[in-house]
Amino acid sequence: MVRIYLDRLALSPLLVVWALTLFVLTSACSPALNWREVRPAQADGLTALFPCKPDAHERVVPWPGLPAGATMHMLSCQTEAGTWALSYLTLPDVALLSPAMHELTLSMRRNLGAASQMAGSGAPLSEQDLGPISVPGMTPTPQAHGWRFQAQRPDGLGRPLDMDIRTWHFSHGMTVFQASVWRPADAVKAQTSEDVAQAFFNGLQFPR
Repeated sequence: MVRIYLDRLALSPLLVVWALTLFVLTSACSPALNWREVRPAQADGLTALFPCKPDAHERVVPWPGLPAGATMHMLSCQTEAGTWALSYLTLPDVALLSPAMHELTLSMRRNLGAASQMAGSGAPLSEQDLGPISVPGMTPTPQAHGWRFQAQRPDGLGRPLDMDIRTWHFSHGMTVFQASVWRPADAVKAQTSEDVAQAFFNGLQFPR
């Protein structure tokens, strides 16, 4: 089932972000929260806090303005509370930075729309601009924003599953980042303690 979903998503520009996340979401392993500091490779010194041990991947993906594509790095892991992901790529031209931040949002919309179609529900994608965000030490830019999406994806049996996705888009130097938390909507509604998604975002910082 998972292999079929990955093949269908192969034409999406940010396929590595969605495809790997979809694979992790359908994984059977769901450890409890166990926060640890992670320093991703080639990420301009970024430090992140993950509630599980992330797997690292990289892949060349199609990217606007780069005929040969771009190398996308991704870290992701899953717990009972959801899936946690960080993806990033470094660009060769400062003129590509602003369009890249916009492309992250567009690609998220496209990938979520494709997932909803595979779920076969026809439910519309809902999105909310959470406004400007700030990661300590990041490069200040008006394009640094947080987003919240509500969409559906197929569960392990191909049935529609309501999802709540929160994502931050930001940059440092010539590198653009997307940090995201993917959780079943029912789990978000049932949450009664600290917002674990916000704890993940608050753990992001660059050296000063």
